[in-house]
Amino acid sequence: MSQNRSMRMNLLKRIKIENVKGKDVFEAAFTDLYANQPSIIVAPNGYGKSTIATAFKAASSGRMKLDSKDIYQQDESKHPKLEIELCGENAGVYISTDTEGEISRHVYIYTINSPLYAKSTTRGFGRNVTPTADLRVEQVIVYDNIPPKHILDYSYRSIAGEYGKKSKLFINILDMLTNSTNIGMLLEIKDSLKKCCTQVGIKSKFDCFIQGCESTGTAVNIKSNILQSEIEILRENSCISELFDCIDAMKNKPQEWSPIDTVFSAIQICKIMGRYYENGENDILKKVYAFLAYKETKEVIDERLNLFNTTGRNIRTQEDHGKLVINFDRASSMSNGERDILSFISNLTKFERGFKKNIGILIIDEVFDYLDGSNMLAVQYYLSELINRCKNMGKVLFPIIFTHLDPEVFSNYYFSKKRVHYISSAGAIDLDSIIVKMLRLRESGILTDEEKEEIEKYYIHYIGESHLLSENVATKIALDFNESNSSFRALLYNEIQDKYLLEEAYNPVMVIAGVRIKIEEIVYNQLCLSDQSEFILQHKVKNKLQYAESKGVDVPELFYLLQPLYNDGLHLGGRDEDVKRKIKSCYLKTDNLHVRRMIKMLFA
Repeated sequence: MSQNRSMRMNLLKRIKIENVKGKDVFEAAFTDLYANQPSIIVAPNGYGKSTIATAFKAASSGRMKLDSKDIYQQDESKHPKLEIELCGENAGVYISTDTEGEISRHVYIYTINSPLYAKSTTRGFGRNVTPTADLRVEQVIVYDNIPPKHILDYSYRSIAGEYGKKSKLFINILDMLTNSTNIGMLLEIKDSLKKCCTQVGIKSKFDCFIQGCESTGTAVNIKSNILQSEIEILRENSCISELFDCIDAMKNKPQEWSPIDTVFSAIQICKIMGRYYENGENDILKKVYAFLAYKETKEVIDERLNLFNTTGRNIRTQEDHGKLVINFDRASSMSNGERDILSFISNLTKFERGFKKNIGILIIDEVFDYLDGSNMLAVQYYLSELINRCKNMGKVLFPIIFTHLDPEVFSNYYFSKKRVHYISSAGAIDLDSIIVKMLRLRESGILTDEEKEEIEKYYIHYIGESHLLSENVATKIALDFNESNSSFRALLYNEIQDKYLLEEAYNPVMVIAGVRIKIEEIVYNQLCLSDQSEFILQHKVKNKLQYAESKGVDVPELFYLLQPLYNDGLHLGGRDEDVKRKIKSCYLKTDNLHVRRMIKMLFA
C-alpha cells in the first residue's frame, strides 16, 4: 500500500478494475463518495455495475478468485486486478490481484445481489426426458463452520459461597458473561486479564480488599462504607485498572449494579479465568466469544426474518451439516418483494456481524430496484440504522448502492444524507455553456422575479413572438450574449439534429431544453389563435398539454413519455458539484438508443 497524506474526510476516491467480466480496463473516480452515508451509483445496464460488484466480491477474501466466465474474454491468461484509493485516516492505494490479497487485509468487503438463480432439472414424459430450468432462491450461508459450544463455567452460588458471610457483596453477572461483546472486550485485554488471574501480587491485593470489607450489615450499607481511596489503591496496578475499565464498559449489568460492583465482578472473573489458566486453557475466551457471537447472530437473524416474513412459511436459520444457513422456497412460491427483502435483511445482518475491521465496503447490487414502496422504505431504514451504529463505533463504512434507476427521476430513495454518482459514457461537463449559465442564473438570487420570468417565458418555453433578453440579464449570462429567443431555439434544435441524433458529441442540457420547447411548439401550432395565448400562460409542460387536450388537440403519448428527460434536468441550482451531477443525469437519460429514437420521431 502506497501512503498518501491524510485528508479530513474519509473518501473512496477511485476504483480501477482490470480483466473482469466485459472490461479489460475500467476506472471510476469520485469527488464525494464519503464514508458513513449512502452512495448511490447510477448506470445503464452494460456500463460496469456488475463488473465492479464482481471484482469486489472476488477480492473479499484474500486473493481474487473468479470463475473463468467472469474473466475478461474468458481468457485465464488475463489476470484480474482491483485497485481502490482511499483518502482520510486510512489514506492509500490498496491493490488485490489473483496472486495478492492486500485489500481484504485492511477492508471488510461484502456484496449483496439478487438471490435468484436458475437450476437445471429434467422432466420425464414416458420415455422422453426434457431438460428445463427451475428458478430458485440462493441459500444464504451465514456460517460456513458452526463453532463448538463453549460458555464460561460460571456459577454465582459457587463463587459467592467461597466467601462465607461476605457472599452477599457479590452479584450475579451471568448475563454479562454470556454476551459476546463483553467477552470480546475481555479478549482485547487478555494479557492484563491473565496477569490479574495468575500474578501473586495482584491476587494478594484482591484478597486484602475482601478482608477489609465488613461482614455484618446489609450489602448496600457495607458497599457504601468502602472508601474511594481503597479502589484507587487497586487501580495503581495498570492491569487491574484496565480490567476495571473493561468491566465498566460492559453491557447487560444487573439492575442492582452500583460502581463498586466493578471490583467484586473483577474478583469473580479472575476466579473463573484463573481455573482455566491453571488447566492450560489459554484460548477459552476466543472459543466462548466465537460461540456466543454465533448464537447471537442466529437469534438476531431469526428475529428479523420473523418481523419481515409475510409468506406464511417458516423461514429461519437452520443448522445443516455444520453450517448455519437460510433456505428459501422456490422462487415461484413467494413474491419478488418477499424474496428480496428476506434475503437482503439476512445478508445485511450477516455483514454487520462480520464487520470487525475498521474499514468496510458494502456493495448492494440492484437489490433495491425491484422492491415495492413499503419494503423499499423498510430496508433503507435498516441500512440507515446500520450506518449510524458503525459511525458511532468509529468505523469507516462505504455503503454503495448500484442501480439503473436514476433517483432524480424515480424519487425512490429517502435517505436524509445520500450522494448520487453517475457512471456512463458522459461527455465533457461544461459549466460555462450558455444554456447552463442561463439555467443557473434563473435559479440564483441575483435576478428579480420579473427577470427570472423573462428567461422562463422566452428561452426555456415556446412562444411564437421574437424577443431579445434585457441587457441586464443578457450580460449576466455572457458579456456578448445577444441571441434572440428564436435564434437560441434554433441553436438547441441544431444541437439535437446535427449532433445528438447523429451520435456526435453533444450538450445534454441543450438536448433536453430543445425537446421541451419542440413539444410545446408542435402543440401550440395545433391550437387556434384564441387558445394560443392561454396555452402560453399555463405553467409546467404537463399543464400546457392537458390544456391543449381540453381544446381538442390530440397530444401523442410520446410527448408525455419524454417528460422525465427535462422535468428536473432544467433546474440547475446549487453548488458546482450538484450541477455537474444533474448534467451527468441528463447524459444518463439521453445516452440511450431508444430515447434517441423517440427524440428522432419528435423531430421527424
